[in-house]
Amino acid sequence: MRGIIIGAGIGGLSTAIAMQMRHINVKVFEAATNLNPIGAGILVPPNAMNILDRYNLTQQVLDSGSPIESLAVLDFEGKSISKTPAHYSKNGIVHQTIAIHRGTLQKILLGALAPDTLLTNKQCVGVSTGVNGAEATFRDGMKVCGEFLVGADGIHSKVRESIFPDSPLRYSGQTCWRGVSNIALPKKWLMQLTEVWGTGLRFGFVPIADTQVYCYATKREEAGGIDNPTNIKQQLFDLYGKFLEPVGDIILQTDTFSIIRDDISDLAPLTSWYYNSAVLMGDAAHASTPNLGQGGAQAIEDSWVLAEKIATCETLQNAFEKFQASRFAKVKRIVNVSWQIGKATNLSNKMACEIRNTLFRCVPSFMAKQQSRSMYDVTY
Repeated sequence: MRGIIIGAGIGGLSTAIAMQMRHINVKVFEAATNLNPIGAGILVPPNAMNILDRYNLTQQVLDSGSPIESLAVLDFEGKSISKTPAHYSKNGIVHQTIAIHRGTLQKILLGALAPDTLLTNKQCVGVSTGVNGAEATFRDGMKVCGEFLVGADGIHSKVRESIFPDSPLRYSGQTCWRGVSNIALPKKWLMQLTEVWGTGLRFGFVPIADTQVYCYATKREEAGGIDNPTNIKQQLFDLYGKFLEPVGDIILQTDTFSIIRDDISDLAPLTSWYYNSAVLMGDAAHASTPNLGQGGAQAIEDSWVLAEKIATCETLQNAFEKFQASRFAKVKRIVNVSWQIGKATNLSNKMACEIRNTLFRCVPSFMAKQQSRSMYDVTY
């Protein structure tokens, strides 16, 4: 069996690894000219570590990132709003969250592929699919056929656009700035991801190495804004510099030209993730806002289940149907919860924010742990 995977992000590379483990021949086609270590940080939570353990990659991830014990939310003065564990134990096996540079994780996944699996500088411009196979067309004129095609090309998926043209994105009302700061955090901020909630503002930070911190900031904003690189760092400092220490220092130690701006959107839920011999996975199928840190993890979960179903089901249609049935409820829950958290952090009225903080503080710890377990548990 021959398969085509469009996109060499976390989901596409994970899927290729899972397919090759099951002796399914696949090629990965990536639009970028080179897989350079771009981007900022990413969390690899216990559910993703569970799957990466099956790919024999957990030790590499552990060696290349920073372990996280908890997810802490504070108000801008430093008072606790909530704190939840970032590790999960099942059947005596413990997995914890690892914070890592996205480019480093991508490099680890790439290193697990068979030689000559990846082709770069291949921007997909369209897909045609029938019951007996699929064809991808690339900007350079190249056409590739396969028995099946996996759209792993993210929230702005060209594959999804080809097979499901009416699949709009939903803008959350928030813009996000992400970057990596060259700073060593004081001991009290290690071993946790910290989010600070203000009024219509949010700032998060987590160590990804001894002297590197992944940071992000969100703000209630109209979509489509453009930054001026010469003053963006000062603008961020003006917005967030009065938050508790070390937020101001993190901003000042962030390389201006590493700051990435994105409008936060998710994908309006699809009723189907597949059509004929093409199937979507990861953000191409069920993109969520990043408020639970589960985007990459859900793509990694997809990779295992999709490869398993293709390897064990009698037909591709049956494999795609069972893949979606296995994953749909969990990703729908994560998309919905993440959207609601985004709405809560987007409040711009001071009184409403105070009420929000009080309500979050009143959530019993067992309920927070139950929410974590529902995300971190892997049942397949």
